[in-house]
Amino acid sequence: MVYRYPQAAPLSQVAEEKRGRAIGRFCLVCGSIFPLHRGRHTGKPMYGKDHIAAPCAHEGEPFDPGEPWWEPAVEMLPAAAAANPAEKVANAPVKGTAP
Repeated sequence: MVYRYPQAAPLSQVAEEKRGRAIGRFCLVCGSIFPLHRGRHTGKPMYGKDHIAAPCAHEGEPFDPGEPWWEPAVEMLPAAAAANPAEKVANAPVKGTAP
């Protein structure tokens, strides 16, 4: 079985130029991402560990703004393309190779 995780991280850990849209709330204690529509740290997270031996210390607490134990989870965007578009052409052969 394959588990898919988004390329996401807490807002404070992603450089501004690599931040995408907010996809949820990241609990800094248990490392799980909860959906934006959920108001409390309860139930199964959207992304995170399937089996946790002990519940998170903040289980059942509301996601109140300003709390230090959670941050918005944002998508991490891929690295920006090169400044010179002539160097990056789709399906172009690598320099120094012959057909």
